[in-house]
Amino acid sequence: MLILREIIGHSQIVKILLSAVANDRVAHAYLFTGPEGVGKATCAMAFTRALLCTSPSAGDACGECRVCRQVEHFNHPDFHRLNPSGASIKIEQIRGIQRQVMFRAYQGGRKVFLIEQAETMTAEAANCLLKTLEEPPADTIFVLLSDRPQALLPTILSRCQHLFFKHIPSRELAAHLSRLYGLQPEEAHQLAALSGGSMAKAIACAGGTFQEERAEAVRLLAALEQAGVTEALELAGEIVTSRKNIVNLLERLTSWYRDLLIWKETGEVALLYNPDLVNKVKVEAGVFEPGRLVEIIEDIEQCNNKIRVNANMRLALEALFLRMSGRNCFETNR
Repeated sequence: MLILREIIGHSQIVKILLSAVANDRVAHAYLFTGPEGVGKATCAMAFTRALLCTSPSAGDACGECRVCRQVEHFNHPDFHRLNPSGASIKIEQIRGIQRQVMFRAYQGGRKVFLIEQAETMTAEAANCLLKTLEEPPADTIFVLLSDRPQALLPTILSRCQHLFFKHIPSRELAAHLSRLYGLQPEEAHQLAALSGGSMAKAIACAGGTFQEERAEAVRLLAALEQAGVTEALELAGEIVTSRKNIVNLLERLTSWYRDLLIWKETGEVALLYNPDLVNKVKVEAGVFEPGRLVEIIEDIEQCNNKIRVNANMRLALEALFLRMSGRNCFETNR
């Protein structure tokens, strides 16, 4: 259970939040945005503890009292956490929040409403929430999390204090991994580089799941290189049926082609996300022209964006794999 002062890599945001709590100048609504995995949800939980803690110090939670433990286990009566129901946050869920807002805090302090993946709100849900954000009770704080704030209503954006979470510097990530897992500096820096500035990915790297995902992505690319139309469609179906984390898989594909492009343009190992696979990167980069690599990266990103906005996952993957399949897609003269 982290408190605000223990958050890694977002010192300016932490300073803003600590000051707000310490000086009792907390905004009625916050919007935490930034790339997936950089620590928005972790910081939101630490902020919630600070807001509800009964023994705060200099704007931060103590991390030890009953209230802090309640927040950690999601059983504090004044802490309400909302996630998408299926693919989206629906108006019935927001109406449930509105009913809770009308009650006084059970434990005599503030009420905190944490809305994750806020961009998935339906239009009706977003407009319903807007009414509450316009005239919130004095003891109520909303914290919205979003990887894609551009998908939110401008009117909701205007009613929130916006805090943008950047990628965490590799040096800070490496230092944290060394402390957390007892890694040697060289290994910690390599894993930090692989994570692309994401704390969640850095922890996944250290835990071994990242390497498994990357190996799966490399195997998929090898299969696509030899695949015809039928094989490409079958590969898409297998991935959807197996319920793999498709967004993570697409990110691994993007980072791989990004490395090929970076190597082709610079030849700098230090700039690669996968420096430990530099020999394979050298070989694969020789197959492509830079323009084709840019096209592939854009195709993967478009597929990723479609999936994130709840497009048909299988159709999106099939279209992508068809564009990437077969030797013709991998030739330099396309």
